[in-house]
Amino acid sequence: MTKNILYIHGFGSNKDSYTGNSLKQLFPEYHWILETFNLLDVHACNEKIKQLISAHDIDTVISSSLGCIYNLFIKKNETTGKIVNKILINPCCYPSKELPKLDVIPQDALTACKAVEFNVYQVHQDNTSKNLFGIFAKNDDLLQYHDFFAGRYGNGGENGRITASNCIWVEGGHSGLTKKTLKDAFQQATNYFDEIAEKESVTAKSTTEKPTLYIDMDGTLVDWQSGQNRLTEMEKLQYDGYEDEIPGIFSRMDPMPGAIEAFCQLQTKYDVYILSTAPWRNTTAPSDKLRWVQKYFGIEKNSPAYKRLILSHHKELNRGDIIVDDRIDKNGAGNFKTAIPFGKAPYETWPKVVEYLMNL
Repeated sequence: MTKNILYIHGFGSNKDSYTGNSLKQLFPEYHWILETFNLLDVHACNEKIKQLISAHDIDTVISSSLGCIYNLFIKKNETTGKIVNKILINPCCYPSKELPKLDVIPQDALTACKAVEFNVYQVHQDNTSKNLFGIFAKNDDLLQYHDFFAGRYGNGGENGRITASNCIWVEGGHSGLTKKTLKDAFQQATNYFDEIAEKESVTAKSTTEKPTLYIDMDGTLVDWQSGQNRLTEMEKLQYDGYEDEIPGIFSRMDPMPGAIEAFCQLQTKYDVYILSTAPWRNTTAPSDKLRWVQKYFGIEKNSPAYKRLILSHHKELNRGDIIVDDRIDKNGAGNFKTAIPFGKAPYETWPKVVEYLMNL
């Protein structure tokens, strides 16, 4: 729910901007923070925004034109993991391309802008359609970033990515949108965020009600023998009897037949995590296992196993209901309420395990 709002004005404007103060007058029920920012001093401006968000517990940031790149630059709170909702009005998505048209911009400012753009579009992972809403004037004669925004951050909408439901067209030009236009657009944005929050609340409730299922890696999700088959003759001699200590061995393995599909299917009924042990003497094992998960499940936030990898020598310390493991007698796996010995009758294959668990 929107409560505390920070407004970031555009180039050549300040805390007395028409847009910011119009919104404040139209929606007095919210706590508004309007400040003047030196948008050409990238470091100072960014630090000031972060301080204001923290000091005033800001949950929504509205920005116009050049101020929008600073809005996009805002990241998650390191402590709570939350990110503010962002409303962008006629955004300048690439100031390094637009500012030179003014012929009065210092080179160091342009260089800093390019660094911010690289961070926002190449590194920054927090901006998603869930926390972004774009407002674009049909007659904006300065900036044209609707298709870029909708293509990169849109959630699809009914007519594809170029007309996503989290960005709208409004009447008017680059500045001076009428109060009615601002009122209607802001209301659409807040309604959008409220709907997202409600859906996430329902999803979170549904997720917490699912039984927790853990799945082992080596010999269960992962075909251990496939890695052995890729050893060099020298590695076989050096690590004879200690193959799990070979650097990089855990990144060379294939998935067990049907394992990836099974993991995804089981997520419809269970809260599924990967629970594995990394050999103590193999320092590459933890990173190799992470790379394996990212390779076969994906690295993005919406991938099936995103941040669902747990490495432990004491599996029984994890709270949960069920574990699938090829060695339930090792590392505490046998202490779960239900421990399914993968590879042993009647759980020889993933289709058989899935059939059992989906009917449990």
